[in-house]
Amino acid sequence: MGIALGLAAAFFFGVSSMLARVGMRTSPRDDGLYMTIFVNVVMLGILGVFVPRPDWNTAGVVSLAAAGLVGMIGGRHSNLRAIRFVGATRASVFITATPVVTATVGWFALDEQLGFVDALGGALVVASLLVLIRTRSTAQAVAGQAAHTRPHVIGYIFAVATPIMFGLAFVLRKWGLQSYDSTVLGVFIGATTALFYLSTGDLVQGRVTARLRENFSTINWWFVGAGVAISLALISQFWALTLVPAWVYAVLQGTQALWVMGLSLLLLRTEERIDVTLIASTVVVVAGVILIAVSL
Repeated sequence: MGIALGLAAAFFFGVSSMLARVGMRTSPRDDGLYMTIFVNVVMLGILGVFVPRPDWNTAGVVSLAAAGLVGMIGGRHSNLRAIRFVGATRASVFITATPVVTATVGWFALDEQLGFVDALGGALVVASLLVLIRTRSTAQAVAGQAAHTRPHVIGYIFAVATPIMFGLAFVLRKWGLQSYDSTVLGVFIGATTALFYLSTGDLVQGRVTARLRENFSTINWWFVGAGVAISLALISQFWALTLVPAWVYAVLQGTQALWVMGLSLLLLRTEERIDVTLIASTVVVVAGVILIAVSL
């Protein structure tokens, strides 16, 4: 069940990346960060009314709130900026490094252990995804779609920061859920903390009116859709983290790139194509996931 939820989260995150990328075409200065978090708070707040509340645990709630800042502000902001500057495919190269961060921090903070079969399965998934994504990125560069411009350099800096932020957030969420066991409310706490952070920053900078006008005078429905997809992804993610080690979820999160390519092929008719590399990488990813599932 945890494996299926992890893959579902990666799928929904992939959908959100596609929707956000389309939304950026009509919003040159907005990456959708505020709107997606706002949608998260609204959706999860409504769902939270109907779920049982666990006993209050300060340490758990603080950990979930910190995860919201690290993951939703740090990780999501870095990922959206990377997508804008270098594209979703190249940004995905760096997300595959998330398991390294998660496994390292999880070993220290959560005492999570890695067996040989676990490590082999994770290595197969990460290695195959890296080969696939690098192949696609190289093909795009040859086609003249990449340039070593300043925006691209900035984009790669954000891309490097993304797995670090996401890896830390996964561990914080796992830690928080061990003390405050509620998937929906855990996501809501993180999203509310992130929205409060953004709103406080706007208040200090005197741009509350500008922020509201940018997001609600003309609503970018692509960003709204991305927020809905992220909400579903986060629910799947939190649920998965209650069932599998944080590093295992981080490996499954890496399959987001595969979902993006598949959805692009089916829905957007982009340059993606079915070839030997795509088929072989998919087979190896599936084999790696099976190894992890068998070892749990």
